[in-house]
Amino acid sequence: MRLRDVFFFSMAKRRRKRVAIFGKWGKLIRWQNTLVALACVMVALTLGENRLDQPSNLIIYFVVGLIFAGGNVLNDFVDVPSDKIAHPNRPLPAGTIKRKSALLLGISLLTGGIVFDLVGLGYYGLPPTLLAVFAAVLLLFYDFIGSRVPFLGNLVVALLAGTVFIYVGSAQGLTHAHVYAAGFAALITLAREIVKDIADREADESVGIRTLPAVIGDLKAARLASISMVVIVPLSIIPYFTGDFNEWYLAPIILFVVLPVALLAWLLPGNITSYKAKKYAKDMKWIIIGGLLALFLGGITA
Repeated sequence: MRLRDVFFFSMAKRRRKRVAIFGKWGKLIRWQNTLVALACVMVALTLGENRLDQPSNLIIYFVVGLIFAGGNVLNDFVDVPSDKIAHPNRPLPAGTIKRKSALLLGISLLTGGIVFDLVGLGYYGLPPTLLAVFAAVLLLFYDFIGSRVPFLGNLVVALLAGTVFIYVGSAQGLTHAHVYAAGFAALITLAREIVKDIADREADESVGIRTLPAVIGDLKAARLASISMVVIVPLSIIPYFTGDFNEWYLAPIILFVVLPVALLAWLLPGNITSYKAKKYAKDMKWIIIGGLLALFLGGITA
């Protein structure tokens, strides 16, 4: 092999190694979900009547992104026993990242989010700062305690999803649009968390974790998720008739949220299985993205 070939082979090998390292760490923080959280911030910033300066916007992005990513890492740290069965390809159950490293990373990310939040105190005041601290504490409660309490864990995650919009709204002036967006985020997240619990029930029960489906059964849990989704339908349309959003919001919210939500709410209780639950949980991700698109269009055209 010529010297030039050896050089390029070595460089390619290093690039593959870097990509692999980024891949497993990115998977640990669940970078796709973290991007959705940051997208929620972007959307929320368009819903206020007042616009924040650029430093305040950046601080908010860092606070939400770091706290959210840190919570994801710590959740995986705690869930290793059940993930070995339900999600064996995740970095911690697969053994590609050590649990101690994940614990240090999760704590560091959460601490970083709190530090940025304290910096933001001088930019957007005390209420948003306290709300972010509350969210971080609530996230820690969920990771280590709440996720093991039937339904309470689902409610906590739903509350955290809605809190993103209230946090941004409290920084720029809370509006009805922020509240509607928070309601949508909380309800669709509640439904999705219940459905995810149905998908993971057998793995959770095998390690002694009893989630809502284990207590009331898959069918009743699916019906509860359906009820949460049904409430989304009027909640999504009302803001148009109250004048908080215009036609740019109405069309995509009907197409990407109301119709698929109504369909899923009808399908969910019908012969629910672990396989179907996994599929429905993925479908709900697209509904969340569709809802964010509608809210964004409504915010920038208001």
